[in-house]
Amino acid sequence: MRIDRHGNMELTEEEDADLLERLEIPESEHNDPPVEIECVGMENDVATFKATNTKTGKHVLMVFDLMRPD
Repeated sequence: MRIDRHGNMELTEEEDADLLERLEIPESEHNDPPVEIECVGMENDVATFKATNTKTGKHVLMVFDLMRPD
């Protein structure tokens, strides 16, 4: 995962597929998934995001290590 210069989250194909599966998004909705992602915390070089299936309310937490620029 990376955040682009506009603040948009970009997931790898594998991360995206895993997230859609964990949120129980049907394959028919993969092109425009009902998913909202929000940052819920940043501390100790770790960022935590909450991804929510906006149709069902099911959510998962995603935790990533922060990378510092060299």
